Amino acid sequence: MSIKMGNEEIQALAVFEKATGAYARDCIKEGDSIYFVVENGKMGSAIGKGGSNIRRVREMLKKNIKVFEYSKDPIEMIKNMIPKAKNVELKDGIAIVSISAVDRSAVIGQRGKNIKIIKELLHRHFDIKDLKLK
Repeated sequence: MSIKMGNEEIQALAVFEKATGAYARDCIKEGDSIYFVVENGKMGSAIGKGGSNIRRVREMLKKNIKVFEYSKDPIEMIKNMIPKAKNVELKDGIAIVSISAVDRSAVIGQRGKNIKIIKELLHRHFDIKDLKLK
């Protein structure tokens, strides 16, 4: 699956990589937030000591920053994006994630923003068509 990014995303990737020293595989800008997907094992360097790198990127881009760690395994990637997932199954291109009712609203996000981004990233990297929460 090919990943297409606009100029803003490409510029944000360049700023992110320069400020953190971590290679980002993907980037999606959505409203006042930018979501980055970093290589497996690079989450610590992306965040920086005490969150210093993320704060620097947030100040430079003037956007909220969210970072997810990539995995070649789609189930592991989903767990990286939804850490409170109790169970993850893949059936016919659909990811089914079990999550507690308490954590459900945080995963969905305001006006469905978080779940929309998670679905988009799964589609871009694994050709997963949909994600269902149960």
